[in-house]
Amino acid sequence: MPIQRSTCFKLKSLEDAQGMMDAYKTVEQTQQRDGKPYILSISAHRTLDDPRSQGYNFVANTTFANIDDVKYYDEQCEAHQKLKAFAKDKVAGPPLVLHIET
Repeated sequence: MPIQRSTCFKLKSLEDAQGMMDAYKTVEQTQQRDGKPYILSISAHRTLDDPRSQGYNFVANTTFANIDDVKYYDEQCEAHQKLKAFAKDKVAGPPLVLHIET
């Protein structure tokens, strides 16, 4: 069963939103597991300003074929590690991460 992952960030500066979108595009283009792409889809966007957003102003949606691919993404994916290193200084606090079976 596919897994939809939504990751919500609080960017310190909205000027970093384009860089984050570009970083997610790089993940989409370079992600590999066993020599082939394994992420089904990736999208990343700024959120609309709304008080209910609780300060989260950027969201990335990633779809995986199964929970094993999610674990690989979190623990071993080189493309994801590069994304996390890029985002480290641009994000205030830990992201909110939700996994949904679709």
